[in-house]
Amino acid sequence: PLTKDEEESEKHRVNSLSTYQREMELRHLDAQIKNLQTLRGINTGELYTFRGRFKALARDYGVGFMVWYWTCWIATGALTYVGIEAGGIDAMVILDKVDTFTGWGLAGKVDPTLGTIGLTLAMNECLEPLRLPLVVMTTKPVVEAFSNR
Repeated sequence: PLTKDEEESEKHRVNSLSTYQREMELRHLDAQIKNLQTLRGINTGELYTFRGRFKALARDYGVGFMVWYWTCWIATGALTYVGIEAGGIDAMVILDKVDTFTGWGLAGKVDPTLGTIGLTLAMNECLEPLRLPLVVMTTKPVVEAFSNR
């Protein structure tokens, strides 16, 4: 950490820079930070895992990443719901099967519409192992395409 004197000295130095010099310095600092984050990822092993890449995307792309992730989540949820409805899958029959194995007796207590929504949410979560790699692989081009507009 900087001392108060060092911080004031740095503020004064930065204030004396032109806009162009400030931009160039920020780019240089960003490159150094990115390099340090890569070295940290190598050191922890996270650079080579989907979880690590997921964390790096969240760090590097922030709101754009979260918007893209939730867009994909909602899209797969909507498609799952449409598939369940169009395919004629009865959530209550599935819930009755679960009741047979667990003995809970939930089928009689759940509204059929809520049962379908519950089945949709459960199936959507089961799609996460497919959705996450898609989001990880496509975040950078999608966010860059929308941020250039």
